Amino acid sequence: MAAGDDQFVAAGQFGGDGAADVAAAAYQQNLHIVFLVLFECRSRQLRCVHGLEKPGKRGSIGINMETIEPSSELALVFLEVVEAGSITAAAARLATSKSQVSKQLSRLEAQLGVQLLYRSTRRLTPTEAGRAYLDYCRRLRVLLRESTAALRGLNEEAAGTVRLTVPQMFASVFGAELLLAFHQQYPAITVELDISLAERDLEESGFDLAIRSAPALPPHLVARCLFFTRDWVVASPALLAGRGEPREPGALARLPCVVHASYHRGARWLFERAGRVEEVEVSHWLQASDYSLNRQLAEAGAGFARLPDFAAAAAVRDGRLQRVLADWNTPSHPVYLLYPKKTPQPAKTRALIDFIAGWFDGSAPEQLVGAGRP
Repeated sequence: MAAGDDQFVAAGQFGGDGAADVAAAAYQQNLHIVFLVLFECRSRQLRCVHGLEKPGKRGSIGINMETIEPSSELALVFLEVVEAGSITAAAARLATSKSQVSKQLSRLEAQLGVQLLYRSTRRLTPTEAGRAYLDYCRRLRVLLRESTAALRGLNEEAAGTVRLTVPQMFASVFGAELLLAFHQQYPAITVELDISLAERDLEESGFDLAIRSAPALPPHLVARCLFFTRDWVVASPALLAGRGEPREPGALARLPCVVHASYHRGARWLFERAGRVEEVEVSHWLQASDYSLNRQLAEAGAGFARLPDFAAAAAVRDGRLQRVLADWNTPSHPVYLLYPKKTPQPAKTRALIDFIAGWFDGSAPEQLVGAGRP
């Protein structure tokens, strides 16, 4: 058996700062091109979303791949030797010769200016610098795999079915305009829309995306805030003419109200003005989990309703409802786009994620009157 070709001895934790500095410098030397690739891939995805580039377009990404530091490949050879346990096993995995692997290791050490492995007739043992460099090599491999997947994603056409679950009121106010605009830009994508308030497990239920407003969000999901909404207290002009307009929140305890069942405080409505906070248990004859129904009941004069501003804005603008206690603040609620953590996202899912985020960020839907900030 050749020297340095015996079983590899597992490395322990590395020690001194000097070795770590050498390894970090080598890692940074290789890593910059990977970040450039990932950045360019993400930039192209955004250009496709905004119509500046056709999805699935093939061609140069503007990066000369020949400029990748040659030690990137050598670093992966070093990692293969460590993980395979010997030069012989690594050569078999890499479909090359033992002598070629040995030469590559020597070249890497020469480029870095440090010794990575102690070689003897019996075993290979990583030096202090080798142990430090090993961790960076593993990270480099992950990033290279991600960049490869991202490059492939550039040539992947945004097509197929995306499953999205949204609350009923969101679908009623934004759904038609938003989804039609998305379809016009991505005709090859089919959106399967689920309208529900149920807190679905996206991965178990097979959904790609969800839009939710909740005080607590699952930590295993990515949450992108689309906008903030505030609740408005509204009533019909006919009800206000007959019962009078409340001047203080406490008056709602004596007036008919309709309450949303899933509102986290139920019939206890919170108000604030100039540092003064009031929590009122409103008088209500109905508790329903449908903002659309509550709005219709309020328009019919059945009672005062507390609705998200985007749900009430059109009715207030048209005169079907009037806002009351407008000089009192109510808590703001973020509305999130949720999706599982995947790297990279499928092209069809990424297209819908970026389109929804961009639509609320740039289109400024008129339904967001009074909303948008906490």
